[in-house]
Amino acid sequence: MRRIGIVLLVMAALTCSAGAVVLVWSAARQLYLPAPATPTRSPITVTAPSSTPSGSPLPPTPTPTPPAATATPELGVFDGIARKVERIRELQATGPYTRSLMTQAELRAYQERKFEEDYTPEEARQDTLTLAAFDLLPRDFNLREFLLELYTEQIAGFYDPDTKQFFVISEQKQPGVLERVTFAHEYTHLLQDQHFDLVALGFTDDERKRPKDVDDDAMLARRALVEGDATLTQLLYLQSLPRAEQQEWFEAVQRQPSAVFDRAPRVIREELTFPYEAGFTFVQRLYVQGGWEAINAAFRDPPASTEQILHPEKFNRREAPIRVALPPLTDTLGSGWQLVDENVLGEFFLRLYLEERLSAPQAEEAAAGWGGDRYAVYVHEGAGQDLLVLAVAWDSEAEASEFVEAFRAYAEARYNGGPTREGAGQALWIGKDALWLEWKGSRTLILRGPSEELLARVRRAIAWP
Repeated sequence: MRRIGIVLLVMAALTCSAGAVVLVWSAARQLYLPAPATPTRSPITVTAPSSTPSGSPLPPTPTPTPPAATATPELGVFDGIARKVERIRELQATGPYTRSLMTQAELRAYQERKFEEDYTPEEARQDTLTLAAFDLLPRDFNLREFLLELYTEQIAGFYDPDTKQFFVISEQKQPGVLERVTFAHEYTHLLQDQHFDLVALGFTDDERKRPKDVDDDAMLARRALVEGDATLTQLLYLQSLPRAEQQEWFEAVQRQPSAVFDRAPRVIREELTFPYEAGFTFVQRLYVQGGWEAINAAFRDPPASTEQILHPEKFNRREAPIRVALPPLTDTLGSGWQLVDENVLGEFFLRLYLEERLSAPQAEEAAAGWGGDRYAVYVHEGAGQDLLVLAVAWDSEAEASEFVEAFRAYAEARYNGGPTREGAGQALWIGKDALWLEWKGSRTLILRGPSEELLARVRRAIAWP
């Protein structure tokens, strides 16, 4: 899916899986400051383990190809940064690439072209309806236009694995400290691509080249690895600068506009920053445990879920997600209904879903026992109705019970009261629509739709658990 994860969807299609990996100002703003607690160091002071080689020989300067944007940087400045990043990251460039500065107006024009090519109004509408089914967006939200505005404001630079080209956004031809630090981040993506093949990992516009067995949750986890690595390298590069330049960079970041980001729906803000914040924490832990080789090993065997990003110990023991299946329901629903999305929600988005009605700590605790899931969203546009089906496998019966308790609280908040009817292992709420919760052993099933009668018909069509 490229649907439920807003930024995964569009930035995967436009800047990540379509090619470009971005540095988000708001994430950079937070990551410069002390990060959440880790086994050892804070991000700005982290240094390589003593067992890690202290550096690598100076690499040859890559041969540049003509830039695609109108502003041409002072290439010598970027060449020096490239050599320094290669020493920090302990990887050397192995082939040519194109680098250039791009103005914000050029960025807007570039994004508009990419949206026309890769993200149709119909696709944007389907994404909106999917998120609306989870109560994460209003049904009439203009997602396509909002994302255009957001990316124009928030993207500081991007790399395109399909074209081996990257850009740094700047209004000046001579790169300042802001552009130089962004270059360090984006150059890390080039090194990742040349050594680990970002296209093979799924970061491409070409559907034929994308791995077929990687679901949306796993793709978001891969983004977290890619961005976490680039953010760590960027911060180590920033740490190597004189203190005055570090302060200059920090003050420049603080001055960057954020009006669009500040008014973004919560799901968009969270999805935008997750790969940088959670990804950095995940990668930093790998780095502290085993240096760059531990991170390189993660690229060769990438995380399979956002659960593994949020709980690195599960990545260390390769706790694989449980596969969950749903039957097709179009015939069951009848005329006018269509499937708009089906994929894996994952622990990260399950948290966001619960946080619409619960506190962040409640949602985090309830989602933490996630083992695997499958969701589907069906829509009847003519009637303005939708159906949400979410089947979740939990790590244990105890984890399932904990989720049921939390979801009951979610439902009671949504419907302003307890269930309309309940029995052993099941509960029903009826208001403007109907919500069915069922649980057995380590499995839970959620159905939400326009009526009790429709939910009963859907339930009979699902062989569960």
